Amino acid sequence: MSPNEPSTIVTRLASMALVKPGFVEQRYFDDARLDLIGFAENKTARLRLADGKPHVMISWMPPGIDFDVKVTSVDHFSAERGQDTIQALAVVANDRIAEMTTRLFFSYFPPHFPFRVFDSERTDEARMWIEDRWKELPVVV
Repeated sequence: MSPNEPSTIVTRLASMALVKPGFVEQRYFDDARLDLIGFAENKTARLRLADGKPHVMISWMPPGIDFDVKVTSVDHFSAERGQDTIQALAVVANDRIAEMTTRLFFSYFPPHFPFRVFDSERTDEARMWIEDRWKELPVVV
């Protein structure tokens, strides 16, 4: 991103921020209903924030988040295979349904990058894990 562009982008589903070069935070809104269009909007925002460079992301899902089951039937990261974009993903799921759905999604569509799902009681562990992956990135300036 150029210095004139925002370091936070608000989509229909989430607030997404570039907290430092190569590190994106995605926080879903409490009333978000995850759907295919929203996932595409978030992907566009993520790539814009990271300026297409290698990056990691931590994603926060609120308790009781609603979703269209169709989001689990599409590999949202397939277009990035073979590219140096997303390098790691930590998902903090604040309820068992979100946690299980995320794990199920990645069992059907194994990612080409490291990922982990954490419950809400392990947010410090999630942050430390993604920070360690961030430190492994090539220099991002």
